[in-house]
Amino acid sequence: MKKATLVYLFILIIVLVGIQFIPTNHNPNIPAGPDDFLILNNTPVQIGKMLKTSCYNCHSEQINYPWYSNFQPAGWLLDKHIREGMAELNFSEFGNLSGRMKKMKLESMIKQIEQEKMPIPSYTLIHREAILSDSERNELTTYLKTLN
Repeated sequence: MKKATLVYLFILIIVLVGIQFIPTNHNPNIPAGPDDFLILNNTPVQIGKMLKTSCYNCHSEQINYPWYSNFQPAGWLLDKHIREGMAELNFSEFGNLSGRMKKMKLESMIKQIEQEKMPIPSYTLIHREAILSDSERNELTTYLKTLN
């Protein structure tokens, strides 16, 4: 290898090791309360399992952080993704929304699930269990439509 390539590789390794000491801002895992979507709607067990597996890690305060979230820059990207997901829809605080906002969120959820936009591909790439089959998508959207 050229000397310059070794220097760049050494610098890259130093940077990657160095950023491991910069902490992430993981959201605390908060147990479901009375405003949680599943509790509020007395959601059937099978639908609840689908939502928890495919949606809750990014759209609730009940986050199950994977092992790789402790390594940077993956941890930073994951935290950013979760913050953005919860800003759009937070199942843990669904009961705090107005009736009109709940209706809008349900319509958006149905549309995104039907169009296979959720869960997003970057999540399902690693979390294969979160991929919804056609029948699961149909079952989930049918349920959500009954709430709307």
